[in-house]
Amino acid sequence: MRTHSFKLAEQFFMQAKTICPSDPLVYNELGVVAYHMKEYNKAVWWFEKTLAPIPSSLSEMWEPTVVNLANAYRKLKDAISCYERALTLSNRSLTTYAGLAYTYHLQDNFTAAISYYLKYFYLRIRLYG
Repeated sequence: MRTHSFKLAEQFFMQAKTICPSDPLVYNELGVVAYHMKEYNKAVWWFEKTLAPIPSSLSEMWEPTVVNLANAYRKLKDAISCYERALTLSNRSLTTYAGLAYTYHLQDNFTAAISYYLKYFYLRIRLYG
């Protein structure tokens, strides 16, 4: 994937899926590949498949996958509930606050967008100084 050979990466991850068909991290990577190939519905499908076997009380470890799912939904114009779900897993994720801010911004909800941009910047200052 680092060389942006997404079709090749997809082939490798599909091969990994045949070797270990129950590994949710392989599904997550297939979702990332689909996202980079601008196949957003496919990406959503893979990310949801990643999270399906995980208990409904997700741990913070799954927050990046939920954010990936939200990013794919944002491209499909339906991301806010996913980002909010990610915030319930970790309220220290710059990516989640930025995603919410940007999504509200795209929807012309500038009050909410500014609120989340500010939360992003305050968290960034707290984390990195």
